[in-house]
Amino acid sequence: MKKLYLSRTAPNPRKALILLASKGIDIDDMDDLDVVDIDIPSNEHMTDAFTKLNPMQTVPVMQLDDGTVLNDSQAICEYLDRVYGERSVMGNDVVQRAQVCAMRRIAEFEVLYNFMLAFQHSHPSKAQRVDQVPEFAAKSIERAIKALPYFEAALEGHQYLVGDHLSFADIVLYLGLDFGKVLKVNPADHGENIARFYKHMNERFSIQTMAKAKSTADDA
Repeated sequence: MKKLYLSRTAPNPRKALILLASKGIDIDDMDDLDVVDIDIPSNEHMTDAFTKLNPMQTVPVMQLDDGTVLNDSQAICEYLDRVYGERSVMGNDVVQRAQVCAMRRIAEFEVLYNFMLAFQHSHPSKAQRVDQVPEFAAKSIERAIKALPYFEAALEGHQYLVGDHLSFADIVLYLGLDFGKVLKVNPADHGENIARFYKHMNERFSIQTMAKAKSTADDA
């Protein structure tokens, strides 16, 4: 049985959750995948057992049937995309895959990554793991906001960033915008196209919506 270790609220693990959900797959109802929820606030990702599995002490982590361990969200999503479902969210031909990759990297490094850095350098919960520089938080937020006009333009006349269907680039941008709200950066304040895109994605893939399946299973 494959195992996927994740947190349902952290941005990187949510990539895997949303990727499968976008294909119509309920991650809690898969015959060959066991989901292990890691409690980050309780430092469950820093235990000896988890550190042995992933010395980086990060989630998500996926352990395959043969014992192979994947400890990077991009690698895990590449695997899930190829193994499950019919339509690829990474791109269905070589050109589309290149387009999705390019857009995803910009969304990741300019938006999501900078908001994550800002959080790490400003939130009390990260003080034990990060040598915090409060001034760096403000600069990171500034850099993320500076990138938003690029996506506002890319979404002009389009529902999604690449082609007519949701891609992994959309998932990453949505997670960046969603995490930005934690830092008081409202997507609705950065262009009509971004506001529309965020609203559409959030209605489908919000933390609350994605947690429903898990809650229902727990209550059964």
